Amino acid sequence: MYTSIDLGSHSIKIVVSEKIGDKFCVLASTSVRSMGIKKGLIKDKELVLNSLKEAIDKINQQLGTPIKSVLLAFPLMSVSVSIESGEIAVDGVVTGEHIQELLKKTVGENIPKDLEIMYIEPIVFGVDSDVQVVDPRGLTTTKLEVKCAISTMEKSILYEYLEILSEAGLEVIDVTYGVVGDFYEIKSEENLKKLGVLVNIGYGKTEIAIFNKGILLKGTTIQTGSNKIDKDISYIYKIDRTVANNLKETFAAASDKYADSNDVVEAYNDSGDKININQLEISQIVEARLREILKSVKKEINYLTNREISYIMFTGGITNLTGFPYLLEEDFPYEKVLCNMTALGIRSNIYSTSYGQIKYFCQKMNFREISYTMFDKKEIDVLTKKKKKVSSTNNVIKTIETYLKN
Repeated sequence: MYTSIDLGSHSIKIVVSEKIGDKFCVLASTSVRSMGIKKGLIKDKELVLNSLKEAIDKINQQLGTPIKSVLLAFPLMSVSVSIESGEIAVDGVVTGEHIQELLKKTVGENIPKDLEIMYIEPIVFGVDSDVQVVDPRGLTTTKLEVKCAISTMEKSILYEYLEILSEAGLEVIDVTYGVVGDFYEIKSEENLKKLGVLVNIGYGKTEIAIFNKGILLKGTTIQTGSNKIDKDISYIYKIDRTVANNLKETFAAASDKYADSNDVVEAYNDSGDKININQLEISQIVEARLREILKSVKKEINYLTNREISYIMFTGGITNLTGFPYLLEEDFPYEKVLCNMTALGIRSNIYSTSYGQIKYFCQKMNFREISYTMFDKKEIDVLTKKKKKVSSTNNVIKTIETYLKN
């Protein structure tokens, strides 16, 4: 059982999931409005802490037991990845413990003490210097080598986040960039063989990352996001920003081709006057700003790589809007993969980061042959009893549905 947290500029998302075999089941989730974070940077620790405690309280109420440790999805800034090498003596069959030892030694030899590892991913292993494999476990050798991708960050930047989580009573077990979680939520086996791009259009910023065969190569951030749409709607209709945000998320479409000119909602402007807002008109506002963001994304991709791209992935809350895929057709002449969260309890693309983070962590633990859970036996017993009650309720609902159909 695992817990992941994503501290965004607009909302804090927490997901608790249980891994059963190869499947992940959501036990609890929440999204609360965050305060004190702007474009991935902490501006007011007290406001962030209050928002975080609200999210934790909601999760604890759902679970019936408190969360104590989490995986942290960290916002992407300017990311560069270095390729580092290392080796160890084995003299026998390679195990997960050997891989752990090798990666730890490689990091220790190549990374300065004032930097924190944000991402480390093996690219290829060398067995006895003449055979290269992706997974050396089970092979017999006297020497094991590795080439791995490593990204680092100044400890001072990361520790601001860790201090706040610690004050909220949470221990951070693992941390990596949020885009890595996004990738692991959206990816297919084909994506793991090719070069592609992942784009997360957030509230205050847009993150862009290049992946090659599942390995993060580089990334950057555009300092613009869906909050610009809120500002546009608020300015044009002279309405409160919160109302504008709600209209964007629940009424507007990403393209006016998917809007109804006869669909109208009422709202009150800043003067207190009742106004009518037409779906076609508000969708045109949304589309204009989204096209501007996507144009900037295309430009940044050209800066990041001149290699041929096979696919582009999109996620972020704004990608939930009807008609979003239509906007991608003109500017991105390669396979387009839109995130589609379907797991019960997290059917919104805002959860792709935190849910994918759990999948990535499990993949890392499996490769290193580490068995790990974030809940002790007593807490698991509480969760198991709660699951049985939910399962019983679901069975009753299914019985009623079957009866009504017949």
